[in-house]
Amino acid sequence: MEEKQQFVSLLSSGHFTMSELCKTFGISRKTGHKWRDRHAAHGVVGLAPQSRAPKSVTCRTDEAVERLIVAERRLHPTWGAKKIQHVLGIKHGVGSPPVVSTVGEVLKRHGMVKARRKRGGIFKVERGTLTAPERCNHVMGVDYKGWFTLGDGMRCDPLTISDLHSRFVMKTEVMPDMTVKWTQREFRNVFKQYGLPEIIRVDNGSPFASSGPGGLSKLSVWWIGLGIEVQFSRPGCPQDNGCHERMHRTMKAECCKPGSANRRAQQQRFNRWKKVFNEDRPHEALGMRTPAEVYQPSARRLDERIKPKLYEAGVKTKRVNRAGFISLNGNTCYVSESLMGVDVAIEESPETGLLAVRYANVKLGWLERTPNARLRPPAYAERWESKLAVGKDEK
Repeated sequence: MEEKQQFVSLLSSGHFTMSELCKTFGISRKTGHKWRDRHAAHGVVGLAPQSRAPKSVTCRTDEAVERLIVAERRLHPTWGAKKIQHVLGIKHGVGSPPVVSTVGEVLKRHGMVKARRKRGGIFKVERGTLTAPERCNHVMGVDYKGWFTLGDGMRCDPLTISDLHSRFVMKTEVMPDMTVKWTQREFRNVFKQYGLPEIIRVDNGSPFASSGPGGLSKLSVWWIGLGIEVQFSRPGCPQDNGCHERMHRTMKAECCKPGSANRRAQQQRFNRWKKVFNEDRPHEALGMRTPAEVYQPSARRLDERIKPKLYEAGVKTKRVNRAGFISLNGNTCYVSESLMGVDVAIEESPETGLLAVRYANVKLGWLERTPNARLRPPAYAERWESKLAVGKDEK
């Protein structure tokens, strides 16, 4: 406002031209003329910011129709916008009722619709820092590329696996289903051919993760049991697996648009593309070398008979049965079906007396010393500690 008033004042003095002042104030001549005319018509008030809302809206919902929408909602509180829009024509004879989205906006404007709160699992998973790949087989990137339709109308969900240090693509496989069974089978083939990585980085989707304790699925539990660390990217942050996602972009442009006639033809196309990507395509991040020139298979070979040491000496462990329960002090406690057949560590907290449960280095939750206790989320111990603190203060 001060600059506008100064501009109009200097212009009214007659010592400066419109062009000179507009150049000095960094505005266009059109804006300068607008300020001058508004000041001449309304004084200083005319220089205040003006509303840019249209003076009239031709497609505005009629007030009578809006009252009918509100009345129907009050009469039927559980009815949504689709049902209310339908009865406007049948019950009230509205010739051209508003579209469903407009009915929904009317309900929102009158505070008759509450936004749904998105809830994740009750187990809030702690995500640590991601490891930068420093050598071959250090960090393996894994994902299901976004699906697309083939020529025969079938859906294609390719599983992709790559070494994030060398950018070497190990697998681009058309999968019959995105389940643990099929995904685990392909990983066995990859591990037999290339060996085991130190870390696997995945997103938070199925079948890699779950909403249960530790965010672990049966697949990620199997990986950890092989001595592989599992790192989850942050929800909604594909940049955490940026190298792998960049590979997806290239793959999509070169062999997914359009899709092949069927799954067999698409797999052959993936195989040809993978060979070119690994052996012919130079990479700027690799000093214009190809991934095949950099990558070396892992010295750690797959042998599921060898069980790595997951816990320190003296740590108390319990085996999770096929139903997801453990037996503790004569009580049966439910943990998770994803962990069936593995040993979990049980450690008592001296502050709360609760029993902390973890699998390898993954925190799962807490157990109370009661019959048929269920695994509680990690935040449960924090609430328990606050209650104990309040009790001590009252005493």
